[in-house]
Amino acid sequence: MEETDIKTISIEDFKANKHLLDYCEHDVIVVKNENFSGKITEDIRLSDCFLIVYCFEGEAVLNINNKDYRLNKDCTAVLLPGSIIRKPSQKRQKDANIRIIGFSTDFMKKVAPRMKKETWNIIYQLHQNPILPSGPKESYKFYLYKELAYTLMNELQHPFRDEILKHYFAAIFCEMMGEMSKVLPQENVSIPYQNNRSNWIFRKFAELVMKDDGTHRSVSYYADLLCYSPKHLSTVVKQVSGRSPLRIINEHAIDAIKYQLEHSDMSMKELTEYFKFANPSFFGKFVKQHTGMSPQQYRNQHTE
Repeated sequence: MEETDIKTISIEDFKANKHLLDYCEHDVIVVKNENFSGKITEDIRLSDCFLIVYCFEGEAVLNINNKDYRLNKDCTAVLLPGSIIRKPSQKRQKDANIRIIGFSTDFMKKVAPRMKKETWNIIYQLHQNPILPSGPKESYKFYLYKELAYTLMNELQHPFRDEILKHYFAAIFCEMMGEMSKVLPQENVSIPYQNNRSNWIFRKFAELVMKDDGTHRSVSYYADLLCYSPKHLSTVVKQVSGRSPLRIINEHAIDAIKYQLEHSDMSMKELTEYFKFANPSFFGKFVKQHTGMSPQQYRNQHTE
């Protein structure tokens, strides 16, 4: 299958089809209850969204990253950005009713701005096996979350409805990550180099970016640390995540900068040195490019 045959789907594509949604705010979408049979008619790639697909009735087969997975009643599929969902064999489909909640990558970063190494272990394991079984306790908890979500979504006249839902969906996201940590292996994952080279490289790259906290912003820097050429690192990261390494580096760098602008008393000169920019002018240009504001404007707007 050629890359051009795969349709890229972003969170904006979901938001543009509001007739299919029960909720669409703060880069969170809730798709209306759907009968799954025949819904996937073409191969798609998720570009900037994280989907939680919960099967509450029946059974479905999902082809995720070229592997078939059976989604039974009370099971959850977690689809990461970059995941490819292919058309399943219709002969193997059974009626299934599913619920989909989607989060943009921006929403994810706001909820978990300081991802720990353990979180990357979870992300890696989900890339390997995106299906999470659940027992009666987890199913009941999901049911309670769902019922309260619908209660809140239907309170259209509540003056703080959207703010409450923003934090509520953040709680759901964190709850889901917590449940994943219980189901998936707890120990640090040892990834066999010879059997899973691309995933090993991506995970090590991601850990280095997280640890660096925005102080280095070139692909070459991380390629040198991993002993690969920048071209090879770029190819592997794009293949695994669907995003370029420079985009990932810059996203985490600007998150770290915004955090310091909001929560520290460091001057612009000190921040320039802290993040290893050549001079305050380069620091200011970087911040303005990614936020639309100068560093001081951003600080003033977010610390009032």
